[in-house]
Amino acid sequence: MTTLAPTPATVPRGTVAPGPRGVPLLGNLPQWKSDTAQFLLRTQRDHGEVARMRLGPYTVHLVTDPDAVGRVLKENSGNYTRGVLYEQFRLVMGDGLLTTDGDYWKAHRRAVQPVFLRKAVTAIGPNVVRATQEMLDDWELRARRGEPVDLVTETLRLTLVTLSRSLFGYDIRPAAPVLKDIVDNVIEVMFKHGSAGEMLPSWLPTKRNRLIARDRRIFTRLVTEIRDNHAATGEGPLMELIEAATDPVTGARWTDDEIRDEMLTIYLAGHETTAVALLWTLVSIANHPSVAEELDDELSRVLGGAEPTPEDVERLPYTGQVVDESLRMYPPIWIYPRDAVADDELGGFHIPGGSSVLLSPLVSHRNPRYWDNPEAFDPHRFDPDRVKERPRMTYFPFGAGARMCIGNFMALLELRMITAMIHQRFRLQLVPGDFLRYGDTSISLRPMTKVLALPEPREAGARA
Repeated sequence: MTTLAPTPATVPRGTVAPGPRGVPLLGNLPQWKSDTAQFLLRTQRDHGEVARMRLGPYTVHLVTDPDAVGRVLKENSGNYTRGVLYEQFRLVMGDGLLTTDGDYWKAHRRAVQPVFLRKAVTAIGPNVVRATQEMLDDWELRARRGEPVDLVTETLRLTLVTLSRSLFGYDIRPAAPVLKDIVDNVIEVMFKHGSAGEMLPSWLPTKRNRLIARDRRIFTRLVTEIRDNHAATGEGPLMELIEAATDPVTGARWTDDEIRDEMLTIYLAGHETTAVALLWTLVSIANHPSVAEELDDELSRVLGGAEPTPEDVERLPYTGQVVDESLRMYPPIWIYPRDAVADDELGGFHIPGGSSVLLSPLVSHRNPRYWDNPEAFDPHRFDPDRVKERPRMTYFPFGAGARMCIGNFMALLELRMITAMIHQRFRLQLVPGDFLRYGDTSISLRPMTKVLALPEPREAGARA
C-alpha cells in the first residue's frame, strides 16, 4: 500500500499510541491485506481511538476519537495533506477536485461550487423523478415476468443517468455500460492492496497501466461528445460553468485537460457513492419489515402516492433518518487517508510528521462508545434529541471541513426522493445469496457480488 509516507527516523519522541503487534519487517501488513475492515474494527476495539500500526516501512495511525477527527479534517487540516494514495487516483482521474490541493484546488472548487449549493441542487428534482420512473417502469415489466433485478447495476445506472442529465445536459444511457466498466476499474485501482506490481512506475506497460491508459482514452472521447452536445444545445449548468472557468491568476480559460479531469472526477465520484448508498438503503429496508412499515406510514401520510418533489423532502423526516442510518452502517467511501506534514498531537498521542493518519467512517460509525448496539439498523438514532447527545465528529459519511464532499446536498436529495419513489411502488424481496459482504479491498463499500431482488408491485390503493 503506498498511501503512506515513510516516517522520518529523527522525529521527536512523544507519547506513542498503542497498537496491534506485527511481524518482523512487514508489521501489520498481513492483517491489513487479509481483511482490512475487520482488522481496523479490531484495532479500535482493542487499542482505542488513536491506534498505531506499521504497514511495512510505514507508520500509520487509525484515528476515531471525535475531537481528533475534527482536528485532522477541520481545525488543523492544513497539516494533513491528501497523501500518496491520491497519486493512485490521479493515475486515472487526473488533476480534479479529488486529487489536488492548495490554490489549484481552491480555484477549481470555487468555479463549480454554484451548481452544488443547497438552493441550486433542488433544480435536479425533475431529472431524479424522470430517471427513477424510467427504472421503475422497467421493473414493472420484469416483475410481470418474475425476473429479479440486480440492485448494483440498477442503482449505478440510475444515479449516472440522473447526474449526467442534471449537470451536463447529456443522455448518457447509450454509453452507460462502457462507463460502468471504467468505474469498476477505477474503484479497483484506487485502493492499494500491497502488491509488488502496484509499486512499479506508471509509465511501464504493465497490464494494470495499460488498462488505466485505455480507460482514460475512452473517457476523453466521451468528454468530447458531451462538450459538443453542450455547444449545440447549451444544456447542462455544470458544463456552462466549466466551459467559462478561468485561472484566477492568469485569466486563461481552463485547458482541455483540466475540463476532462474535472468532468471525470465528478462523473465517477458523483454517481458511484450515491449508488452504493442507495443500494444499502434498499437492502436495509428489505431486511427490516418494521422500518418498511414506518416508512409506509410516513409516505402515505405526506405523499399519498404522489411523486416527491425537493420541497417534500423536508416533510419526510423518517425517510431521511432511514438514509442517515444506512450511511452510518455502510458509508460509501469508508476510509480517508491523510499524511501529516509536521508533528502533531491527536488524542494525547504524538503523531510524527511524515507518518500517516487513517480516518474511517465505517469504524467511527460503529464505535460502541457513541452508538448503542452499533450493528443494529435503527433509524431512530437520528431523532433530533439523540443526535444532539453525540459529539459531532462521530458521524461523517461525507467527510468534513473544507474538503467535505461537494455533492453532499445533491446526494442526500437524490437518496431521499428515490427511496420514497421506489418504496411507494414496490416491495423488494431479496434473493438469498452471499451479497451482504462488502469488498473492503476497494475504496468504495460496494457489495462483492450481484444483489438480486424481486420487485413486487404494490397495489395502487396501498400506495395512497
